[in-house]
Amino acid sequence: MNSRNEPDWQSLDALLRHDPGGRGVAAFQEQGRPLAASHLERAAKHLAEEGRIVAIITGFAIVGRDRIAAETDGPPGALYLARVLAALGVETALITDRIALPLLQTGCKFAGLHATKLLEFPMSGDPAAAQAWIDDYLASRDGRSLTHLISIERVGPSHTLESLAAQQRAGAAPLLEFEREVPPEHRDRCHNMRGIVIDEFTAPIHRLFEAVAARRSVVKTIGVADGGNEIGMGAVAWEVARRAIARGPAAEVACRIACDHLILAGVSNFGAYALAGAIAVLRGRPDLVSAWAADSERQLIESLVAAGAVDGVTGTSQPTVDGLPLDEYLATFDAIREEVVGRW
Repeated sequence: MNSRNEPDWQSLDALLRHDPGGRGVAAFQEQGRPLAASHLERAAKHLAEEGRIVAIITGFAIVGRDRIAAETDGPPGALYLARVLAALGVETALITDRIALPLLQTGCKFAGLHATKLLEFPMSGDPAAAQAWIDDYLASRDGRSLTHLISIERVGPSHTLESLAAQQRAGAAPLLEFEREVPPEHRDRCHNMRGIVIDEFTAPIHRLFEAVAARRSVVKTIGVADGGNEIGMGAVAWEVARRAIARGPAAEVACRIACDHLILAGVSNFGAYALAGAIAVLRGRPDLVSAWAADSERQLIESLVAAGAVDGVTGTSQPTVDGLPLDEYLATFDAIREEVVGRW
């Protein structure tokens, strides 16, 4: 790859960290540096060079008074990334549970992702059922040849004393502080940002990340997150994540599942757009970005709402993302797109 094929990583990182909703994590700095600095560049380069078979996980359950639905943050970014990877000849699968499956089915039709596989992870609370699914998948042809496992806006469980002690940090793990701030009933639980446990509404897809890590696999893992309760945030020490999370009971919701590369964004979709755009440029295909303008993304999001998606902040069935009006949201999409295409 020559320099002409290199995005301006600093500018691109600044755009995806734009935090209009005040989530806190993407804009937070520790010792004068943003969390997970340079992870976007490292993730994009590894995917561009080594990506052969990729699995993308998404779908965050929003529990309302009268229904449970997947939110509009996550699936659009996952579909955008899948579209770019598929065009580059990378075999791609989308993995979710029954809550978000209709959205991805609709999105694949809209984006023409006919070769992209859709896999449904079981909702059952029985650990044996989850493990059987994981064993079958990793033993399959795709699982054996998997190069990258990516999560985009997917909830993961909170910390335990064991996970806290296992994290890398300069000093000792703050175990006593953790015990004071996180009641036992909120440990190893999936939470929404209000601190409500949503395990019964969420398939334990995070176990796939644990299985890959336990096998010391060559699979590279990437997490795209914006609020702190998503898969990947375990790459940040609990005490740092607690300070970074601006909304909800931060100590309780911080996710323990780590990843090799953590992409923090003001809205998780922004991180997926930047990752996909960077890969397209690194592979010499900026046309894959320029061909998909804001109007296409608007229509995609509208189609997902028609299929049952809701805004994750307001809980309403309308084409907004994390409480942002679509025009405001798409302004950042356009800025990321222009940064990627203009650099070429």
